[in-house]
Amino acid sequence: MEALPSPHPPDPPDLSKTAGELARCRAALAEATQRLAALERKFKITFDLAVVGMAHVGLDGQWLEVNDALCRMVGYSRDELLARSFQDITHPDDLDQDLALAGRLLRGEIPNYFLDKRYVRKDGGLRWIRLSVSLARDDGGTPLYFNSVIENIDDRKAAEQALAASESRFRTAFDHIPDVVVIYDRQRRIQYINPATVRTTGMPPEAFIGKREDEIFPAELIAPWQPAMAAALGEGEVQTVEVDVPLPIGVRNLVITCVPIRHPDGEIGELMGITHDITERRHAEQDAVKAALHDRLTGLPNRVLLFEYSAHVFDQAARQQHEGGMLFIDLDRFKPINDLHGHQAGDVVLIDVAQRVRSRIRKSDLAFRLGGDEFLVLLPQLANSTEAAQLAQRVLQALAEPFLVDGLELQLSASIGISIFPRDGQDIHALVNAADSAMYHAKQSGKNNWQYYSAELSNRVHAQISLQDRIRGALKRREFRLVFQPMLDLGSGELCGVEALLRWPSSGVGPDQFIPAAEAVGQIIPIGDWVMQEACRVHQRWLEQGLPPIPVAVNVSALQMRQRDFRTKVLGVLHRNRLPSSALQIELTESTLLEDMDYTVYLLTKLLQDGVRISLDDFGTGYSSLSYLSRLPLNKIKIDKTFIRHLTTDTTSRAVTEAIITLSKRLGLDIVAEGIETPVMLDAVAALGCGQAQGNLISLPMDAEQFVAWYSDRKKARTGEGLPAQ
Repeated sequence: MEALPSPHPPDPPDLSKTAGELARCRAALAEATQRLAALERKFKITFDLAVVGMAHVGLDGQWLEVNDALCRMVGYSRDELLARSFQDITHPDDLDQDLALAGRLLRGEIPNYFLDKRYVRKDGGLRWIRLSVSLARDDGGTPLYFNSVIENIDDRKAAEQALAASESRFRTAFDHIPDVVVIYDRQRRIQYINPATVRTTGMPPEAFIGKREDEIFPAELIAPWQPAMAAALGEGEVQTVEVDVPLPIGVRNLVITCVPIRHPDGEIGELMGITHDITERRHAEQDAVKAALHDRLTGLPNRVLLFEYSAHVFDQAARQQHEGGMLFIDLDRFKPINDLHGHQAGDVVLIDVAQRVRSRIRKSDLAFRLGGDEFLVLLPQLANSTEAAQLAQRVLQALAEPFLVDGLELQLSASIGISIFPRDGQDIHALVNAADSAMYHAKQSGKNNWQYYSAELSNRVHAQISLQDRIRGALKRREFRLVFQPMLDLGSGELCGVEALLRWPSSGVGPDQFIPAAEAVGQIIPIGDWVMQEACRVHQRWLEQGLPPIPVAVNVSALQMRQRDFRTKVLGVLHRNRLPSSALQIELTESTLLEDMDYTVYLLTKLLQDGVRISLDDFGTGYSSLSYLSRLPLNKIKIDKTFIRHLTTDTTSRAVTEAIITLSKRLGLDIVAEGIETPVMLDAVAALGCGQAQGNLISLPMDAEQFVAWYSDRKKARTGEGLPAQ
């Protein structure tokens, strides 16, 4: 049945109401669109202006959107980067980890991930970045793209690497340092030990870690350094203590340093103990002290220890009001043993002498070696002065027995001087001088005997002391003078040099007396410096007066040669006086050369290389032999006047002189005969082939102005022309 039509048709829609709703919807949509556009603009601004890198990355790794910070970070433009994937600029070593994390994120296993990795910049450089990644999904949960935030962490990585390197160096240093290093917590439980601790104790690390020292070692062993540890922890200051620790291998001398370690908050959290074994150093120091106070050859105490020890001995003798004394022993005929059999044989004899002297004196007495062939016996207590003489006689008897050296029987004797405390002196200096004077008296009395210091020797001693006192101020008072003695070339008759000789006119004594006095009181070095300076000053003055450049020879003592700045002094004097090195000639005696042969050869070689000439003075009177000449860097040899004086009357002097001249010529050395007093002497040395001569026959020593006049007169006599007028 069909439906019947309604008798009333439906009402038509209210179009005005519908239009109103539509207008409201449109307004809401417009507002939403504006808000969305505003949000998009804000997002765009945030995205583009962010100080960190930001990007949208496709699920395949393609860059979809990147900001300027990321572009600057990797050195690509926006278009260049959008044409690439993150795989393209990730360091190959970091890519697998990044892809694995991205896969887990896509599978929903993790909500996001963070990764430190490296990008390869456009210029090929590396950039460390901190990557934060999340996944954008649609409403249905389907992945759309990755949101990536990229932070430049180059500086942080550099700091981490620097810290790691520092920690590595620290660890390496601790692992390789030879000292024992232990780190404790505040309860003194051990937290760390270095390998040296394991090597030193022979115990593995597990025997230490987490334990206190009193759980490992006996209390009496560790007790010496516990106060230092407590002070370091309590006061926060480094503490150091030296301890002697008895160990199975012997007593070890240790220096233990306790260093408090502060945490960042300033609180002391740990303590580092460093143990340095100074046993070998302590032994070396003791050996050095012993070496400084004892003679290396004989093992006897030396002069330094004599002066230190004797002060206590005689102080005690004075308090107890008893006598003491000393024996000054000088060997007779020792030099021929060195000359004929060599210094090695001489050393064997000196060692035997020391042993014999020690065997004949009392237990309370002490023997010393002063140097060379001089010995001294200190007698702390004497019942009377006769007891000293009895001891001296026993020493003489011991030394009279033959000395056996390499199958040879060598004979020796000694001269002994005796001084008595307090009769002959109140201090060591006076007693040594008195015994020395008495020893010389014994030598003058025929050797192989002993002599007391006597009243008649007192004047000589006092005169020597007075001379020493006067010489201390002589240089300051300008009392010294130089005189000059010329040397002639015997072939041409020309002047070939001049020797500067030191004089002390106001003293009334000759250089043979005042020069040893200057050495005794330590004045020979400043006096020698003055001689060199004055000789060079005079030389420069002579050049200004028209004289030719004549080499000036100056005598140098052993004490001057021992100065390590001697060469500097020589060159400095020449420079200040505007003289070439060839203007100066250094004269040395044999004894000076042989005191320290190796250093002397080195020093003279350097001076020769500088152009300074070197001369060996008084050759034949010292301790050397002709064989030494080949070692010494020399220009000239001066034959001592004692040989020249007897040249025509003594066959030995003639033979020695001939040998010196022959060898010197073969070595290319100039030869000077000293002490030419007569024409006969001059003819004799010329006949033997000696090239140069010096002595009073040629000219007496004269002052600088007299030398100028002498040179001018001689030149006029030979050429008819004097020096130009000044």
